[in-house]
Amino acid sequence: MRLSQLEDVLFPVEEHPVFVAVRDESGERRLPAREKKAIVNVASQRVLGIVSREYRLVTNREALEWAYQCCRSVFPNTNAAEWDVTATDGPSTGGYCRIDLMHRTAALDFGDVRPGKRPEAFGPFIRVTNSYNGLRALAFDIGFYRKVCRNGLIAPDTIVQFKFAHQRNLGMSIRFEVARDRLAKLQTRMSEQFATLRKYTVPRTAFEPMVRSALMIRPPESTHPGTREADDWATLEAGLHDVCNRYAGELGHTAYAVLNAITDFASHPPENRHLRRDRHGLQRLAGSWLTTFTHESQQPGFAIDTYLAKMEASSQAASVVVTA
Repeated sequence: MRLSQLEDVLFPVEEHPVFVAVRDESGERRLPAREKKAIVNVASQRVLGIVSREYRLVTNREALEWAYQCCRSVFPNTNAAEWDVTATDGPSTGGYCRIDLMHRTAALDFGDVRPGKRPEAFGPFIRVTNSYNGLRALAFDIGFYRKVCRNGLIAPDTIVQFKFAHQRNLGMSIRFEVARDRLAKLQTRMSEQFATLRKYTVPRTAFEPMVRSALMIRPPESTHPGTREADDWATLEAGLHDVCNRYAGELGHTAYAVLNAITDFASHPPENRHLRRDRHGLQRLAGSWLTTFTHESQQPGFAIDTYLAKMEASSQAASVVVTA
């Protein structure tokens, strides 16, 4: 189970000292681990992580407040009231979480304009990542999503990714500094990439292999019929088939339709044992696929059939080392 509601991740936390139980001839003693401390969920009394003494605790509520500050800094013509929390995601342990903020109005939209067609609206979102177990830095990423369906992606060279280690020098405030022209340049580049994707016809039979390859979903080496592994893989394949069918029907047999199938699956990943990445990781892979495919497709001699054959060979080679 995942934590998917904002109130689920705003539980109170505290720092507590750590002791080590030592047993010797005189009995058992508790010795302080002076270089460590525990981060504890006050509501459940669950230990979320054992961290160093220099670890700077940032609560999820504090991280969210900084995310609103990031929104205002990156987009100075907006105010905090115009941004809404639209998604929350974290493991049931509460060790870390990610929270998305999206702008409510169309002021930040940019259009994918096609001759003779209505433009599609795309907009940015800001995602804050915070952890209590010391395994993830405090980070703020900007992604983009197609507004008609809220399918999102994070470009590999995100225009802004603020990342801060949980250390004492983090302080009580953060300065978010942004080169103002970077957002406009990325919007233009993404519109050009979308136009490139629309040019390439992709056979319907190639949709699922392309989505699996983009999101690094590897089929199990073998499954025995009737097992949970086989049932889960069949469920995953059926879900992929439905998503691909929907976008092939809506947008045609194009690479742009494949991108939308990729971002849809990345933005709404099912709980499945064969899917080993969370939404954030999948959306980063979606952004990487957009960049790499458009780059390759613009090289001399590019052919979609050759690209598909290379992808299939790569997938087969990778599946050799994958176990069920």
